[in-house]
Amino acid sequence: MKGPLLGTLLAGGLAALDATPVAQTLASQPLVVATALGVLWGDWSTALAVGTVLQILAASTLPIGARTPEDYAVGGVVGTGVALYLASQAPFEHVRQASSLVGVMFGLTAASLSVPLLRWQRRHNEGLARWCEASLRAGNEGALGQAQGAAVALAFAVGLVTCVVWLVLARWGAPLVERESLRLAGAWHLLQPLWLGFGFAQLLHAFVQRRLERAGVFAAALVAAWLVIVAGSP
Repeated sequence: MKGPLLGTLLAGGLAALDATPVAQTLASQPLVVATALGVLWGDWSTALAVGTVLQILAASTLPIGARTPEDYAVGGVVGTGVALYLASQAPFEHVRQASSLVGVMFGLTAASLSVPLLRWQRRHNEGLARWCEASLRAGNEGALGQAQGAAVALAFAVGLVTCVVWLVLARWGAPLVERESLRLAGAWHLLQPLWLGFGFAQLLHAFVQRRLERAGVFAAALVAAWLVIVAGSP
């Protein structure tokens, strides 16, 4: 248990790095993160179910104007990690389905509540940029590396601490999830057509805009969702 938990926390830090000062690849996308965590926890079904839904939700988030989009990089780790942790507490299918729903809710909430934190982080990075410019003018040739290192350390710490907080909350709420697992599992089944319909809408939108890379991501997400639903059906 300790190994997967530590790996999840590390994934939170790395996803935050990928989404902000380093790389900025698809590695921080919820579906990619969920695949890695599914291997780590040994529960592909739960991980892909949660990751697919969070990927679809993340795709509908656009940075329009000055709006700060929700942080689905860390939210994907939180949602998938919470679902996998709760599902590991009881080896029953309805508990795993209930955990998937709770994981999606945790991921969505974490992504939304991270917006003020992202704004603070951006203001801090702007301050680092001003400090770096002033230091370079003063003759400090290592200022650029120092500023970049500080931004990387901050992003990693924010991602890791965010995952710690939400996993602690999930641990406190585990008895409630287990007690209400039948109702939550029923709600998860009712919501699955909604997730898939929303995903098809995003796929069509990406195709019309000729954003073939995004369309490919959504197609992969929908195929994964279909496979998870078929594999998990009695």
